Amino acid sequence: MPTIDVSLRGKVIAAKAAPKRPFGFSLIEVLVATAILATGLIAASRAALVATNDQGILRDRTLARWVAHNTLAEIRLRPQQAQAGSIFSQQAQQSGIEFTATARVAATPSPIFSRVEVTVARSAGDGQILATAVGFSARP
Repeated sequence: MPTIDVSLRGKVIAAKAAPKRPFGFSLIEVLVATAILATGLIAASRAALVATNDQGILRDRTLARWVAHNTLAEIRLRPQQAQAGSIFSQQAQQSGIEFTATARVAATPSPIFSRVEVTVARSAGDGQILATAVGFSARP
């Protein structure tokens, strides 16, 4: 290494030249930063996937609830009400998704009313009930 003579109050001091510092990042630093970035991106994509799945489930349940309430309204509007003990199903479409609504009519202590329970599931699904609605209808 070359030496540099520096004068200080008449004294000559021999000093070594400072070694050159490399510019940029070492390979280890780059690998650690990449690992941290990859971990963060994996966590963010997982969170987005979970949010998307939850959004689809909520959409299906909301649409099924609408189908259940529509079915109850249709039963109430029929000129001839269903007899107690009867069960019937109907297909319904909401936002392009096919649902199956099943209504069960049961007697109540009052001779005027029937209890109607409607359950809704996706037609092309595994039969899991997505919504249930209960209402009352006047007996004929």
